[in-house]
Amino acid sequence: MVRELQALAEKLLAAWPPLIPGFHTIALDDQVTLTLALGDIGQMLASVQGTFDAFYLDGFAPDRNPEMWSEDTLKKIADLAAPGARLSSWCVAGAVRRSLAEAGFNVSKRAGFGGKRDRLFACWPENTAMPSSHEAVKSTVLVIGAGIAGASIARQLAVRGLSVTVIEQQRPAAGGSGNPVAVVRPEPGGDENPIAAFSAAGVIWLAQWLALHGQQVPHAFCGALRITRDQRRHEKLRQHAQTMPKDWLAEIDVVQASALCGQQLSADAFLLPKAAWVVPAELVKRMLDHPLITLKTGLQAERLSQIETGWQLQLSDGTQIDSARVVLADAFGQLSPVSLAVDKARGQLSSLAVREGFEVRMIVCRDGYITPAVDGMHTIGATIQYDDEDASARASDDEENLQRLERLLPRFVDSSKQLHSGRVSWRSTTQDRLPLVGKIAEGLYASVGHGSRGIACAPLCAEFLASLMLNEPLPLGGEWVSKLNPLRFE
Repeated sequence: MVRELQALAEKLLAAWPPLIPGFHTIALDDQVTLTLALGDIGQMLASVQGTFDAFYLDGFAPDRNPEMWSEDTLKKIADLAAPGARLSSWCVAGAVRRSLAEAGFNVSKRAGFGGKRDRLFACWPENTAMPSSHEAVKSTVLVIGAGIAGASIARQLAVRGLSVTVIEQQRPAAGGSGNPVAVVRPEPGGDENPIAAFSAAGVIWLAQWLALHGQQVPHAFCGALRITRDQRRHEKLRQHAQTMPKDWLAEIDVVQASALCGQQLSADAFLLPKAAWVVPAELVKRMLDHPLITLKTGLQAERLSQIETGWQLQLSDGTQIDSARVVLADAFGQLSPVSLAVDKARGQLSSLAVREGFEVRMIVCRDGYITPAVDGMHTIGATIQYDDEDASARASDDEENLQRLERLLPRFVDSSKQLHSGRVSWRSTTQDRLPLVGKIAEGLYASVGHGSRGIACAPLCAEFLASLMLNEPLPLGGEWVSKLNPLRFE
């Protein structure tokens, strides 16, 4: 037993996130997910959404940590209790027992063990009307799109025992998810910055997923060096970095940064140790590799109609599929019965062959980025153009990427002629730079608009959406239901 517990403890410690405020959801395996809420008890508990079967209260003594035992805290726990939920604690203080009883728990003292004489036991009534913690889905869930958004939602539904059919017009990762290399990094910012909070949670989730399932997916958590655009932004980020643990964000000077990178940087930088590169197509392939996922390629989804039993999808080969639940994950949500506020942005990458004496050991980024060499090539990018449908690679875009590279690593290359024109694809973007994830109509959901953070954040969005669809506790604070609401711009 000791060895078993030791192995579990080591697994938990290996998965433990950096000590930064907010929600951190860790998939310890496909059956056990741990959600940590790091912050003030009142603020964090108010953000928890879901119902729970068991509570253990271990907030030291009420006289030492009164916020943990306040009447408001215990009332919130009652709000989260599922029918028959059980609560236990070493604390048997009369005020705590009275507050729990007033909140609706049946409370008693029971014999303790070890050196403790008494312990507290409480139970929420069985017959209280509460929402079910898991709503069964009888029919196959239909997912439209096999990029990172579609593959990850299919995976998170499948690990819950649901059959999923994925429809893809071309092949998996044919769109924006098909770049040769993707950068996965948190966007550093203050506690009130939703992009910073969301990208942090996404990177931590993906890192844990790769540790569990992605051994065959080419990737490396090599870290990133983030250069700011001007001194005002640098000073603001410096102040934020002083409140963060060094294993998450640290300011370093240009000499230190250049030594870590292996090349001369243009300026002082901020170190992001948890950043990584990953090969997106291989990640998508691994996510779709599940016995409960059926992938159908070469079929265009032409029309989606609401029917009595749910939704009916008309395909380009004349066939149709009926499903009680459908997820639009085709980047732009083109079949949505209501208009989704997404924009289409063209982007072109450039590549550079690895050269002796020019090793780049870390990602370097500002308004563009360069990756370490993967399969002998650095990836540099990326341009962004709206209202541009040109699918051909352009020399002018390589020149623009060269200018981005020059702002990162001065004189790393002599001219754009050393660059090779890379892949052209289109990002699905939104006004507030957050994706559209959630319910559109009864039985119809979306995970679109992931922009340049799709690889980093779509997997977490999949866990969020699967939890939302099945009425499970959410891996993020309840406020994210409205922040990610696909209809929020209406």
